[in-house]
Amino acid sequence: MDAKIARSFATSLLAALCTACGGGGGDSGTTGAGAPALGANVTTLTLVAGSALDTGNVDAGGSAARFGRPVGIAADTAGNLFVADQGNCSIRKISAAGAVSTLAGSPQRCQSVDGAAGAAGFASLNAIAASPDGRLYAADGLAVREIDPAGTVRTIATLDTATILGAGDIPYFYASGIAVDGFANVVVANAIGIRKISPTGTISMIDGMARLDNIASVVGSRNFQQRGLAAAKDGTVYVGDFASTVSRIDPAGTRMALAGLSGGPGFADGVAGAARFDRVIALTLDAAGNLYAADAGNNLIRKITPERAVSTVAGTIGATSLQLGNGPGALPALAGLTGDGKNTLYAISGNAIVKISLP
Repeated sequence: MDAKIARSFATSLLAALCTACGGGGGDSGTTGAGAPALGANVTTLTLVAGSALDTGNVDAGGSAARFGRPVGIAADTAGNLFVADQGNCSIRKISAAGAVSTLAGSPQRCQSVDGAAGAAGFASLNAIAASPDGRLYAADGLAVREIDPAGTVRTIATLDTATILGAGDIPYFYASGIAVDGFANVVVANAIGIRKISPTGTISMIDGMARLDNIASVVGSRNFQQRGLAAAKDGTVYVGDFASTVSRIDPAGTRMALAGLSGGPGFADGVAGAARFDRVIALTLDAAGNLYAADAGNNLIRKITPERAVSTVAGTIGATSLQLGNGPGALPALAGLTGDGKNTLYAISGNAIVKISLP
């Protein structure tokens, strides 16, 4: 070909190649040779607020904000995020624009106190859920707390414990997972059971037991463990079991193991019982019925389809530092998970809130 045609061909080729060019997620992003380009078919991780390593209690925007051991996260329909900040004994709000504020509680009131936002206190926050009507529900030690949009807090239930126990055993009974179903029922899990609190305050058990006669009969660890919980619009409940499985409980109360092997922690993608998990601490559903799990033992985000196929959508096993940018990224100290019901997840990694944009 002549020189003019050659120059035209080269220019066209360069333009075509550059349509795949993309940037990383900042200093912690995946960059350099071999990094996949940002695009519609690539999972990307970006920082929403906080710092993975630095702790504190700072209301500010984005990376200037500080959290103190966040353990749970929920999203509302307006794009706001709400964080159960255990170390600061408070509920923090992240606006859709990324501004962090304190909705209720204070590090100076690390005890269960009902009241207006400026007077309320939390004792041991472990999880949080958002209701479509704008209310939040928090698992706070043995108490289930409701927070209205103005930040007013009230206790709606207190969990039972055991007839015989020492003070050191009480955390075993703490509420460890919380969700709201499509009928405005609040679903709460602890180590021995799952209960439902109706909008009128009626409490019923949907799995396990409400009270333990003698904690000495419990086999294994009696330490508190976070437990993933999600509820669908039809009342179906999904739960992360301590036996390394994820189960489904239908509205009639029938329980079925979805994926994983009882007593077999580890890592494996696969279908149903061929998959392996290691400590599922949070669950969230999307509009298509896919379930996403925060697998804290592996520091991975896992997807479970309605057909019970398990895959890994973000994270790297064994990673010790937060990695943003092109997926899979890395999410050490994974501590919470929520989503917008579409293709966006939000995870807690250390003291940072991370947005995960799925393809």
